[in-house]
Amino acid sequence: MARKKIRDSDDGGASWLVTYSDMVTLLLTFFIMLYAMSTIDAQKYAAIVASFSKEMNPEAYYQQMEAEKAEEEIIDSNIEPEEIDDIDVLYTLLKQYIDENELSNQVQLIKSKEYVFIRFSDSVTFRGYSDILEQRGKGVLDVLAEGLVLVDEYIEEVIIAGHTAKVEYDMTDIDRSLSTNRANVVLKYLENKDVIDPSKYLAIGYGLYSPIADNSTSEGRAKNRRVEIYISRKGYPISYTKIIQDTINNSKANDNDLKYRRETYIE
Repeated sequence: MARKKIRDSDDGGASWLVTYSDMVTLLLTFFIMLYAMSTIDAQKYAAIVASFSKEMNPEAYYQQMEAEKAEEEIIDSNIEPEEIDDIDVLYTLLKQYIDENELSNQVQLIKSKEYVFIRFSDSVTFRGYSDILEQRGKGVLDVLAEGLVLVDEYIEEVIIAGHTAKVEYDMTDIDRSLSTNRANVVLKYLENKDVIDPSKYLAIGYGLYSPIADNSTSEGRAKNRRVEIYISRKGYPISYTKIIQDTINNSKANDNDLKYRRETYIE
């Protein structure tokens, strides 16, 4: 009898442990479920609720869907589209050509919000006292023309400036005319491409009066002999041509009016 009681006691103990382990498992599952509910994504929770609402209250379900759709449309409408900076196309074409042809030492390229600026050294565009355009210069201008035709509507003006250098022993006195001729040669080369409105072109000859380096050295004079092209973005700034045209068209205005217009443009 004693042995039988011992076995009953052992069997009862084993049953108790099984029940206890089941309870612990259920408690663990319960707490996991509570944690999951506390961290559930709001959108996923709304989707779950909506799925039940569709079955129990179809009208309320569709109203909720319409409200969410309207809210998304408002958010989308407030997102400003990225501004397409089309003048970058011009800059990219030129930069690629200059890099591929290893012209970065002879052709300087700068881009800002207001303009694209190109500076050609004398070795690329013209030689000595010549106003005959060099072949390497033509190559860059050909690529420039390809870019201009793509961004014509975004361009305000294309200003071409010619520069020479001051040489003490030079008695030819042709600096002003030479710089102007060179600017016009570049202008005519681009104009003959027929890629943009010709009225946007403007040629200026600065002669030797706008140096960027010391004229007392050969290196400085080489830097000063150059051609520059300034391509302004529409609206940045008011074009020189427009200032001239406005002044001519209002030539009969009184002096005070002309003074006001001049100060306005300068500001």
